[in-house]
Amino acid sequence: MRPRGSPRPDLEFEVCGAHRTGMGAPEPAFRHDLQIQPSSGPEATMGISAEVRDELRAVLRSYDLGELADSAADERGTVNTSFFIDLQKDAASRRYFLRRYKPGIRPEEIVFEHALIDHLTARGSCPVARVHRTRSGATYLRLGSPAGEAEFYAVFDYLPGEDRYTWVNPRCTVRELRGAGRLLAQFHSDAASLQAPGRRAEPKITELLPVIEGVWAECLARSSGTAFDRFAAAHDRTVRDSLAEEARVLGRAAGRVPEVIVHSDYHPGNLRFMGNEISGLVDFDWAKVDLRAFDVGLAVWYFCVSWQGGADGRVRLGAARALLEGYQRRLIEGADIAPLSATELAILPHLISAGNLYVLYWGLRDYLSKSVDSQEYLMYLRHSIAFARWFEDPAHRASLTSMLDGLPRSAVRSRRADRQMS
Repeated sequence: MRPRGSPRPDLEFEVCGAHRTGMGAPEPAFRHDLQIQPSSGPEATMGISAEVRDELRAVLRSYDLGELADSAADERGTVNTSFFIDLQKDAASRRYFLRRYKPGIRPEEIVFEHALIDHLTARGSCPVARVHRTRSGATYLRLGSPAGEAEFYAVFDYLPGEDRYTWVNPRCTVRELRGAGRLLAQFHSDAASLQAPGRRAEPKITELLPVIEGVWAECLARSSGTAFDRFAAAHDRTVRDSLAEEARVLGRAAGRVPEVIVHSDYHPGNLRFMGNEISGLVDFDWAKVDLRAFDVGLAVWYFCVSWQGGADGRVRLGAARALLEGYQRRLIEGADIAPLSATELAILPHLISAGNLYVLYWGLRDYLSKSVDSQEYLMYLRHSIAFARWFEDPAHRASLTSMLDGLPRSAVRSRRADRQMS
């Protein structure tokens, strides 16, 4: 669940928010002319065994990208296994990103992901890493005998930039939040015109809520008395009430809010930064068709819910306003889709809550199926429960609704808001 390299629960988090900008700072622009510099940098050969290097060379024989010069494991990933690779071709060196997909991935899921990346690359508005073709023209490589377990691989451009945050306690600046909101809007707008082949196996959020309820019940039934298990049991009613309420609200909204291809994992750890600019958006393997506003609500949960001590679980309303203003204003400027509608904004608090349940679900799955640090996952569970308890308070919901009511929803309202802020 936690990307390797993200903060441990016993370390101070506030360092992530050291660089701040004012509300009046200009919007960051996106850079599309960034050149990959040849390098044998600090990642070179770190932690790569001879067996893994042989595996990488076997994969690269199906590509016309050059010979392997250096390689390093991407220590942040926990779902797929990925590598930075430096390839030598025609006396020039270039860096790429090679992924070995998680066990059990279906080819149609990879086809969907790569069709989305190809589409975004062709549109040219989102800073994404191009996926490279094999010698036979495929976007991915399958290795393994037909009777055995297949391994799937893909090679992408290397996106330069700083891994500034993870999904744990990302204290982004206002400028970064606005930029992230604008980029999410651009992604939704660009993806809206794609009829992608393939599909991701995961259900839409309205269909997933009953699945989450079942996984929660399984977690309680399999209790072995750890601190995680005891805390889960003590807050069973909170989780069940949240699941029931969000299922009821989203069920009533079904058919009245638009669906698009969503990122489904849009958090600060999946952005790359260069200075004040966002230089990359990564990890599309969770993308699927779902409610557009759910992707926005999940982003608010990831970017704007506090992890700090007594404030753990609270929505930082100023941060949420910056993110959502960036989103709305980008679409008001002109795009293939409209800004969030009044109907979407009315249920957005519940979609933030659904995002909380979605992240809880992935933590529970890890806890039940992997060898994990139970204390680390207890931190994640406490965080989800803290949000659910915060959201139960009518006063907190009212403050969230009041903030949403002030967001720009049309060009006229946007200009009025600009005058009020000046």
